Amino acid sequence: MKIMKFMNRIPGGLVIVPMVAVSVIFATFFPGFMKLGGFTSALFSSDSTSFVIAVLLFISGVQFDLHDFVPAMKRGGALTLGRLLIGILCEWLVLHFFGPDGFLGISALSIVIAMTSCNPGVYLSVCQESGDKLDIPGFGVMNLLPVPAVPILMLGAASGAPFDGMSLLVTIIPFLLGIFFGNIDKGCRDVFGGATPVFLIFLGVTCGATLDWKDMFSQVPQGILLSVLYFAITIPLQLVVDRFVLKRPGYGAVSMSSISGVSIIMPAAVAAVLPAYQQYTASAVAQLGLAVILTDLFSPVLIKLALQKWGGAEEREESYEQIV
Repeated sequence: MKIMKFMNRIPGGLVIVPMVAVSVIFATFFPGFMKLGGFTSALFSSDSTSFVIAVLLFISGVQFDLHDFVPAMKRGGALTLGRLLIGILCEWLVLHFFGPDGFLGISALSIVIAMTSCNPGVYLSVCQESGDKLDIPGFGVMNLLPVPAVPILMLGAASGAPFDGMSLLVTIIPFLLGIFFGNIDKGCRDVFGGATPVFLIFLGVTCGATLDWKDMFSQVPQGILLSVLYFAITIPLQLVVDRFVLKRPGYGAVSMSSISGVSIIMPAAVAAVLPAYQQYTASAVAQLGLAVILTDLFSPVLIKLALQKWGGAEEREESYEQIV
């Protein structure tokens, strides 16, 4: 069996293939397997998700040369800011016209979490295959998106809750540590550079462990509609940022077109801080779970089309002057 060849043929496949496989085989049909305890649960469960993401943040930071700080942050920062602005716009429109209940069975909680989310692992996987060295650090910045702090801050601001900057700071510390060690000792890049694909695979495993198809079937229409809205709103607006603001081919924007599996835990996290959203938690988890699967299944097709139409990064070292 040529499993690795199959995964490498799919854009972002190092994350998407194991995520779907684990969600279908283990999380749905053999959920008890992940609760055996010990090292088994540590490997095949969602408990390790934060650790895997933290390691990937550290690795992407190690590969970040400070000489490329401005152009690299320009890319990752612009795409991340673009997604945040999309989320803020969607939040305002939904709350202003429909309130917390949202519309057609999709609550404001589901919409805000979905529209601000992306799967940085898919982005990193695509950039490993078709990008250049300045794309990789964008992974560190994008990991500010799929964390509970973002929807909590956005929905909390709408209800008058105070801003919690510490939640964002602790998210990016592993990335900053990676930058520090990678720049004081270039040898760290040789040691950690080749580890990215391994941790991308296990990121897919841990995210897949949170998905349960049985629960998602209860919200099929809403989950499909949420996925369609996600693609229809985020991709065109992100392409505007990538192609017309950054003057890039567009693969970076399209590779952000899938919802992170971590999003499934966010409704409960938001409800813990903002009790008014507790009533929407169960439906939001099911809707987001289905949207994660659907967006991760269809995003490779969209990424492949984007690469065929506009191509990947040029095979050359771009200078600071060319980018800035």
